Amino acid sequence: MEKFLFVLSRGLEDPVRATRAFQLAKVAKEKGHEVNIFLVDDAVSYAILGLADSVMAPTGDNAKQYLDYLVSQNVPFFVCTPCARTRLFGEDQFIEGAKLSTAGHLIDLAAESKVFSF
Repeated sequence: MEKFLFVLSRGLEDPVRATRAFQLAKVAKEKGHEVNIFLVDDAVSYAILGLADSVMAPTGDNAKQYLDYLVSQNVPFFVCTPCARTRLFGEDQFIEGAKLSTAGHLIDLAAESKVFSF
């Protein structure tokens, strides 16, 4: 099986990209691949419990359904530390499996994975 890294930089203002990133991560996980998700810039909002609940793409896909699956499968969500701190987000607000991380860790994950960027 392969290792996939999904990097999302768009936030709640772009429900299409976020929903698609989470959908593809779900498909990869269902196929038995190792999946990691790294949230940067405005996408750190998706680490906050409840903020994705009403995010829906024009296709009718809801980000929450994919996030719930990924969380239930223990897919790790890495959250850019300075991005989260700038927005005053703390780990105590995060969804299960999300934790602060660094650019160095992002590069390490990318070096060993196939990367999807949204």
